[in-house]
Amino acid sequence: MLRYFKKHILLVLSALLLGILTQLLTPVSAIMEKRMIDLIVSGNIPGFLNLLWIAGAVVLGMASCYFLSGITQKCFAARFGESLRNDLYDGIMQRGSARFEEKDTAVYMSYINSSANTLVQNLTTPVFYLISYGVSALVVLGIMFWYSPLLALLSLVCGALSMVLPLRFNKSLSRLMEDSVKVTAAMGVQLKEALSGHEVISSYGVFKNLRGRFVKASSDVAQTSQRIGITVSGLENIGRFMDRIAWVITFLVAGTMAACGDITVGTLVMFASLFGYFSGSVTIYAQFLPLLLSSRKNIELMLGIIDDGHKEFTGSESVSLENKIEISGLSFRYKEEVPVLKNLDLTVHKNEKMALIGPSGCGKSTLIRLLAGSYANYSGSICYDGRELRHIDPEKLRELVAVIHQNTFIFNDTLRFNICLGEEFSEDALMRAVKLSGVQRFLGNVTGGLDGSCGEGGSQLSGGERQRIALARALIRNVKMLILDEGTSAIDVATANEIERELLGMRDLTLLTVTHRIKDGLTEQYDRIMVMKDGRINRI
Repeated sequence: MLRYFKKHILLVLSALLLGILTQLLTPVSAIMEKRMIDLIVSGNIPGFLNLLWIAGAVVLGMASCYFLSGITQKCFAARFGESLRNDLYDGIMQRGSARFEEKDTAVYMSYINSSANTLVQNLTTPVFYLISYGVSALVVLGIMFWYSPLLALLSLVCGALSMVLPLRFNKSLSRLMEDSVKVTAAMGVQLKEALSGHEVISSYGVFKNLRGRFVKASSDVAQTSQRIGITVSGLENIGRFMDRIAWVITFLVAGTMAACGDITVGTLVMFASLFGYFSGSVTIYAQFLPLLLSSRKNIELMLGIIDDGHKEFTGSESVSLENKIEISGLSFRYKEEVPVLKNLDLTVHKNEKMALIGPSGCGKSTLIRLLAGSYANYSGSICYDGRELRHIDPEKLRELVAVIHQNTFIFNDTLRFNICLGEEFSEDALMRAVKLSGVQRFLGNVTGGLDGSCGEGGSQLSGGERQRIALARALIRNVKMLILDEGTSAIDVATANEIERELLGMRDLTLLTVTHRIKDGLTEQYDRIMVMKDGRINRI
């Protein structure tokens, strides 16, 4: 996590300098207290009054530094959190399909939200406190040794003893922090499923039945948080208890020395203040050091996502579909014991219109995902114009092939954004895609036209309109090959036939339609129709 401190080094240095200065003014004020008490005891009232003005300035300086230090620490924590969340987002979104699917999306959301925030809290404040209090505690210890080595040594021993018990909490606190990440993510999964399944839950009236799943997950979060709170509270109370014991011992020794005339009353008061500050610093270490050490697993988890160097496809070759796609001896399985594709052979020629039909579960969607570069752990070969897929630059492949799925995802944004997806295209290119995809036909019904809102998940659009937006996304990018993965099965027959007929009429487009059956009246328009069964392909 040092990278984030380096990234915002000016804020870090400002916060540290202000924090250290604030803490160093404490022993300064203690020395001034000693001097003022000695002046009072000696009857030097004018000297006391003069020093009082200086003491007031020191107190004002402490308040100002404390205020500015707090501001800079909060600013750094905000920027730290921002950078961490952005890097987590990049690491998650840049994962290949296989790696991404290892975890539920709600778990990723939990990492970016709660886990990242917890890590920021457990790193920023402890680091600043440990450094600033550590530096000033060493200065205080040096002052105490200057005035009385015996009292300083006694304070050091008491401080060391007060650290022993809290550090024993480190392992248990670390386990609790790991549990917190897991149960928070699990609750996120339940919440996401409940929100996504709201229609089903409402339709069947099963709210009470399913509520228990979320309540259980929420209870786990509460119990883990409670255990963490109890542990942290234990750390705080142990530190305070040991601090009071040490104070009594030190004050007893210092009081005896003052009564015997070995030190002045002012020195006694100064030692009481300095020891109070030193023991307070030790208490800070007793509280924050275990908290900092317990974050190690969480740090490893976050960095594992951010620095995940594993890439399913590392090819660098460019490719353009000028001839054919040739699949030879292709086999694939998600689980070792369950083969999905079995020694499959298939050739798709440039600009060919081909249909692949077959029952659910026969491997059609898996074949599509392999063609689109979702998985690299297949055996056999997939060659685009003679170049094996695993040697092709993934970015070049995405420029070549587009897949339209049955359920098109629509962002809660404008029509323009949902077609361009944040990329810059000329207005001519946009209008061409709008016209060819048929988006133009319903554009007049959308308030604001291309700049009108689609609603959450495309709620303000029909199924056919969402499919036409998906088509426009592909056409504006001039893809050479378009794959329909049951891409029109979720809309009415008339609209589906219309979209499919338009695609079949595009001469400079290679089309692969994957479905369980060809729509009425379109059979003759395909160049080839293939049948897939049990992971193999046969020609009709």
